Amino acid sequence: MWQTKPVKPRSYRIVGPQQQVDERTTPHPRVERGELGDRLLNWRKTRAGQDPFRRIFGVGGGDPNNCLQLIMKKAPEGAVNPTPAPIPEPTEMARRIKEVARFFGADVVGISHLDQAYVYSHRAKANPAAGEKVGDPVHLPHRYAICLGFSSDYYRFLSNNSRISDAEYGLGNQRMIPTTFMLASYIREMGYPAQSHDYSKGVVNPIPLAVNAGLGELGRHGMLIHEEYGSRIHLSVVTTDLPLAVDEPVDIGVEEVCKYCMKCARTCPSKSIPFGGKEGVNGVEKYRINVDSCYKYRLAGRDKWTNCVICVSSCCYNKPTAWWHTLAIKSIVWTPIPLRVLVVKPLLWIDDLFWGKRPWKHMKWLGYDNAPEPAICTTPGCQVKHTNLQHKPLHDPKQAAKASLNRASVSP
Repeated sequence: MWQTKPVKPRSYRIVGPQQQVDERTTPHPRVERGELGDRLLNWRKTRAGQDPFRRIFGVGGGDPNNCLQLIMKKAPEGAVNPTPAPIPEPTEMARRIKEVARFFGADVVGISHLDQAYVYSHRAKANPAAGEKVGDPVHLPHRYAICLGFSSDYYRFLSNNSRISDAEYGLGNQRMIPTTFMLASYIREMGYPAQSHDYSKGVVNPIPLAVNAGLGELGRHGMLIHEEYGSRIHLSVVTTDLPLAVDEPVDIGVEEVCKYCMKCARTCPSKSIPFGGKEGVNGVEKYRINVDSCYKYRLAGRDKWTNCVICVSSCCYNKPTAWWHTLAIKSIVWTPIPLRVLVVKPLLWIDDLFWGKRPWKHMKWLGYDNAPEPAICTTPGCQVKHTNLQHKPLHDPKQAAKASLNRASVSP
């Protein structure tokens, strides 16, 4: 995997004082308290059904002892070895820790300083093993954040809004748990404090830490964009005091691409992603996402799917690992910033031409089929059952006019 030249973050900018966020104000806890409506609250309790993937991935309804996420949520953090092992200087130690993380299962690894602005002020989840209750203040004095990334399968994500993409999304969240736990345990056995922060538990926001650690840039859709995996990457963090050399943020062209692309905003069914410019959000200049409407859209999945990943699969950085994808990113990065628009716009046109403005793939996998169910058209006078309601607008005016002319030309 090629590396870009270290730079200051360009995909977000600190414009004022930042306040620590109370984890209880983040979307999941608010949904569980019913603040986004009773329908969404009840849906979270009953959405699992009989699908085994949903049940073992912690969606609900299954035996808690069959769910790694729920098991590890109760697991205590181990003690620090009282006899520290001899360690090399920080640069070599960082190299070794990254190698260990990849050995344990991480796809990408980066290291940053632990900015306290990205540590939650209060807990939203109880941790009985550590004696921590909901609402307890968070105290995390560690100096470094080791950011881990776990990629998802490109094609299963392309079957977006289906049980296939749900299974892939859930697998990514589960994959990070043992790797993060083992890395934190490894550091503790070296004689240094460490704490894991993953999908089962954690008190940090991994996205800005991952940007600072050089794993990618912040996209218009509010997620990390990695140079190779795009947005189909799951993040976890290990915080520690082990002396490590930190990485620098990278420039992979996201600032210019997101400015002109807007494919995630165009395809977002809940209109939660903005078309406009950036705004100041808690002292950070970035694109403001409507998280409430994003979460409420999950109701549209009923019992067919749980997690909407349309913005991820639509992102032009979300491509299979290939030389031409690497070349496209390099061509942006190597172009001087004032001239990048001359490269970005043709590449976006090519992306729409070959991959479509709303990428989607029909897939059959393990008995699952993501083909949309036929439904009666709502257009007056039309009684046809269309199979593409989810992906294409019906009765396009140009096509309708063309069909009308064809009928007129053959009429007696």
